Amino acid sequence: MKRLLNQLHVPLQFERTDHTFWQEPHIADQLLEAHLNSDAEGASRSFEFIDKSIDFIQLAALQKPYQKVLDLGCGPGLYCERLAKKGYTVTGIDFSENSIRYAKEQAIKQGLDIEYRCGNYMDLNESNRYDLALLIYCDYGALAPADRSKLLFNIWNSLKNGGMLLLDVFSQYKFDQFKEEQYWSLHENGGFWSRDSYAAIVRNLKYPNRVTLEQTTVVTEEKIATYNIWHQFFTAESLIEEVSAAGFIVKGIYNDVSGEAGTEESQTIAIWLEKQK
Repeated sequence: MKRLLNQLHVPLQFERTDHTFWQEPHIADQLLEAHLNSDAEGASRSFEFIDKSIDFIQLAALQKPYQKVLDLGCGPGLYCERLAKKGYTVTGIDFSENSIRYAKEQAIKQGLDIEYRCGNYMDLNESNRYDLALLIYCDYGALAPADRSKLLFNIWNSLKNGGMLLLDVFSQYKFDQFKEEQYWSLHENGGFWSRDSYAAIVRNLKYPNRVTLEQTTVVTEEKIATYNIWHQFFTAESLIEEVSAAGFIVKGIYNDVSGEAGTEESQTIAIWLEKQK
């Protein structure tokens, strides 16, 4: 009981736990399945939305032959494959060995020349290489402020002069809809968090400055593990201030990465950025 109570303390903003769920084999399999399920948006958006986003990227990025694209957090390569088929030279980076393995297998099957790397995109250390970078599905807001600043600098450095960055974040409107709650559930036949039977204790909390925590503590016969999923939410003004400080010029703001016009009731904000020449 003492171990469980220690796991259930209220963490500081963006406090990390000892467990990275996307690297645990069973959960990694569940995440890959979610990525590939076009009817659900638990890990990736629908294939229809992704196709629409690719069309928008082509129009907005002013495509030129063999344009080099970097997809940060590429997952199983859903964007990379589509961009490669349209003539882009694509590099995808993701922390999940499972997703990168699948992406490489699919690239070989389809005869696509895509460079996939398994690693932490926070460690990106390249200069003046890419024409376009993508950071999609609100990954940016999962990072603490210092990490966001570091990542923006690394992306800026990796882009050629005039290079573009497309990223999206969750909005103030979505933050306002977020509900604080606590509950638990029993999964006798296993589920997302474990193939064995387990109990899940869930706590959703709001913090100052538009930050939320979705915390799940998983209790099995073998172990107790807590997973913290953090999100920073933005207004258009706060996002512009943050990315401008990193040396980017704002070229456009949208409802989402498919290029829909922004509204006050949008769940996300997408922003096109350019590295100053």
